[in-house]
Parts: sequence; structure tokens; C-alpha cells
Amino acid sequence: MKLDLKKDLLQKEIPTNNWLWKDSQPEVIRNVSVNVELPLNKENELVMKKLIDFVRYSQDPELNKKENEDYLRPAVGLAAPQIGSNVNMFFARFEWDVETNDVEEFAMINAKIIAKSDQICCLSDGEGCLSVDTNHKGLVPRNYKIQVQGYDWLTNEEVDLTLRGYHAIVFQHELEHNNGQLYYDRINKEEPDFKDENWIII
Repeated sequence: MKLDLKKDLLQKEIPTNNWLWKDSQPEVIRNVSVNVELPLNKENELVMKKLIDFVRYSQDPELNKKENEDYLRPAVGLAAPQIGSNVNMFFARFEWDVETNDVEEFAMINAKIIAKSDQICCLSDGEGCLSVDTNHKGLVPRNYKIQVQGYDWLTNEEVDLTLRGYHAIVFQHELEHNNGQLYYDRINKEEPDFKDENWIII
């Protein structure tokens, strides 16, 4: 997606790193988020719009150039606590192919995991996070398959999603933000690169 800042932003501000809250601010990042009423009030609607604008902007290489003074680390997802709001919302954007516009977007409200597999998976290079500036190396074990229920703000409907692999990892990462958890909480403290022979490595 190539953003036109004059017409494509959902709110008035150009996304900036100043929006981000860090793990050094546990009063928000480590706090448990609350579910919100639907339809969203103006305050929560602004939060959702900022989440969407931030992720879309961060993935646009023409606007978000590395030489920019306020370069944003490209994000696949962003949860409301990361911009200072403890409400159960997050946005995830999977851009599989720019040329064919193969993109999936999920603007989730009050999402929750209702089922998960015993099978464990992880990303081979570990995970990162816009709210974490210190590099925490190690494998992050997560459920390979999850079932998630919630409300999608983009489609204005209740959704029941079955997610596997990378999709499931991203959703779990964002959902845990809303529970006050961070990816490095899952890394084996004694052996960061520990992996079981039965894990699926992605």
C-alpha cells in the first residue's frame, strides 16, 4: 500500500515514534487492558485509527525511509497499550506481495483466544517489539494454531478466526500486549536458544 498522506490517513497526525510507550513505562505496558463498548466512542476510535495509520505508514518504504529523522521500525502489528491506551484493541497487517496487493488487515477489538493447539512453533530469528529497545535474543515459543474471536473494526463484524503459523504468532504477540505481557517473558532464561525437537520453526 502506497499511502497518500493527504487522503489515506484515518486521523490528522503523521505517525511518529513519539506515540510509542516502552517497557520502561510499566504503568501502561505491563497493565492489563479492558474490553471496550461498541460502537467505539470517539476516544477509542482515535486509538484504532492511530494503530492502523502507524502500521501502514511504517510499512511504506517511500514515506518511511531509513534516512528519515523519525524513521519508524516497520511493524506487522501494534496494540493499543503501545500508544498509551489500556484498551483491548490491536491492528495487524500482513503484506505478502506489494505488486499484486496481496494484503491482509485485521483491526481487532475485544479479541480473545478461545482454543489453541498443543503444537508449539517459533520464529527462527526470535521476535522484536516497538516497545522494547533492548535486544532480547532467544526463541519465543507460541501455539502453532489458535482460534480467536473478536470484532473487526474494518469489516464491522464479529469474527471467528482460525490462525496458524506466522498469523498465529503475530496475533499472540499483540494479544499478550493487552494482557501486560511481552515477548521476552517467554524466552527460556537459562537457555535462550532452547528448542524442543517437536517444535515447528518458521
